[in-house]
Amino acid sequence: MTDVDRERRVSTTGRAVVGVQLGLLVAYLIGSFGILIMAAVRADDLGAVLDPGLERLDDPKASMAIGPDSLWNPLVWIVGACRLIAWLIYPLGIAMLLFGLATLVPAVRSGDRRSTVGLALLSAIWLGLLLLAATSYGQALTSWLLD
Repeated sequence: MTDVDRERRVSTTGRAVVGVQLGLLVAYLIGSFGILIMAAVRADDLGAVLDPGLERLDDPKASMAIGPDSLWNPLVWIVGACRLIAWLIYPLGIAMLLFGLATLVPAVRSGDRRSTVGLALLSAIWLGLLLLAATSYGQALTSWLLD
C-alpha cells in the first residue's frame, strides 16, 4: 500500500486575513478592556469594570502609565495605538467582519480547514464585539475611553 502525497491547498489570503483579524482583536482587547481593568485596579474598585465612567475610574490616560511616562517609552506608543483601535471599534469591526466573511467563501472552496475555522471564529468574535459596542455598556466604555 502506497501513500499518495496529496497537495494541500492553502488559502494564503484567508490566512493573511486571519492574522490581521487576530492582531487587531488583541490590540482592541488591550486598548479597551486592558485599560479598563488597569483603571479599576488603580481605583481599587473592581465593580467599575461593569460600569465604566469618569466618576468611578477617573481619566483613562491616567491608567495607561506603564513605565516612565515619556514619548521615548515604546510601551506608551503601543498602548496608545491599542487605545486608538478601541476608539475605532465601529468602522474597524465592520471592516474585519466584512473581510472575514468575504474571505471565508474562497477558503471553504479551496478546502483549507485551518483558514475556514479561523475566519469563521474570528468573524463571529468581531460580530460579538460590534454587538457589545452597540449596547449601553459598550457605549459607556467607548465614551469613557474617548475622555
